[in-house]
Amino acid sequence: MLLISWMNLSSSHGMNGVKQRKTSWQDGVLGTNCPIPPGGQWTYHMQVKNQIGTFSYFASLGMHRAVGAFGGFNIQARPVIFVPYLKLVAEFTILVSDWWKSDHKTLRQRLDSGKTLPKPAGLLINGSPCATSFTGQAGQRYLFRVSNVALTTSINFRI
Repeated sequence: MLLISWMNLSSSHGMNGVKQRKTSWQDGVLGTNCPIPPGGQWTYHMQVKNQIGTFSYFASLGMHRAVGAFGGFNIQARPVIFVPYLKLVAEFTILVSDWWKSDHKTLRQRLDSGKTLPKPAGLLINGSPCATSFTGQAGQRYLFRVSNVALTTSINFRI
């Protein structure tokens, strides 16, 4: 059983790609769930049987995603399930998002006036506008779990 709690967001919520077994709730699209009231919380209760991999979650309303209301989570294989990979030394979850110099309220006003969002000022990797690096040792195996949680930006990622 996977439990994911959202707290203190005045927003709807969503999870990308997770099949929510044993629950009638959807993934947070407006109209399928009520927004979380300020100071409130929402907890998903679901089975994630036979689902492994990298997933992300995010706030769906109020431009909260633009200010960092997102994250990543990984579902590991159960020990009895064969995974065709050699043993890893470490894994890294990488969240790449777009970044504007304007705050989310200004961006929302722009959208409400019928204009599109401007080109982002840059990208954030795990919330940081500075260069991000990962250290490893030659000959070892690492898993990079990369999720694009940006609002408008298509991201090319390479090592």
